[in-house]
Amino acid sequence: MLLVVFGLAFAERPLLWLACLGGAFLALGTAVLGGAGLFYALTLRVGQRIQGPRKRAALLAREAAETARAMFVAACLAAWPLMMWRLGHPTAMVWDLAPTGTSPATMVVAMLLGVVGMDAWLYWKHRLLHLPAFFPFHAAHHHFRDPTPFAAFAVGPVESLLTFWPILLLCIPAATHWAPMYFALVTGFITLNLYLHAGVTYGWVEASLPRVGLNTSAFHNVHHSHANANFGEAMVLWDRICKTRLEDRAAAH
Repeated sequence: MLLVVFGLAFAERPLLWLACLGGAFLALGTAVLGGAGLFYALTLRVGQRIQGPRKRAALLAREAAETARAMFVAACLAAWPLMMWRLGHPTAMVWDLAPTGTSPATMVVAMLLGVVGMDAWLYWKHRLLHLPAFFPFHAAHHHFRDPTPFAAFAVGPVESLLTFWPILLLCIPAATHWAPMYFALVTGFITLNLYLHAGVTYGWVEASLPRVGLNTSAFHNVHHSHANANFGEAMVLWDRICKTRLEDRAAAH
């Protein structure tokens, strides 16, 4: 609610900002919750259950509500660059790289390095939220010990803000984001998170993702079942470097 109050108080065009918020929330909510529904239906029919048969019903409604709230926070942030675009102001999002003087190859490398940097932030943010003083901001996500895809973004408002704040970089024209790759990465991030919380594995996916350094459903499910290990949110790089995989923690003891 504070994000809405701030937007209405400081936006150049408050009603336009509110309309952009509504559009962004509709788009994000439909994509994430709709994708979660399709993915959940698939997991009921295909896939190897990680934690075995469920002993209790999945908390689908609670997962969906938490994820919807996180998408609302993301939409509040997305409303700012959307409003700038609607008003004709320059933003960081470009479809044509020619005016920027940057080649597609250079932009791909830059954005991939940005992904690695962003994943480092997500990892350390996650580690921080597991400290006793900050865990209350993250505890809701751990109510889902045997998650479904509806829990993909089921985190509290503070963690949502810490996760999605980079959307505001789109308000800085100099921070060039190449639209085709940006939307591909966002789609990939959403899809990956749906899979990480699916509660099932698919052999070919589990074999393929580590080859490009990405997290897997089996790896992330360990974080839900054991909590204090496997913190990586998109990649496993920082868990390896910092030795926070479950097997590293076991070997240390």
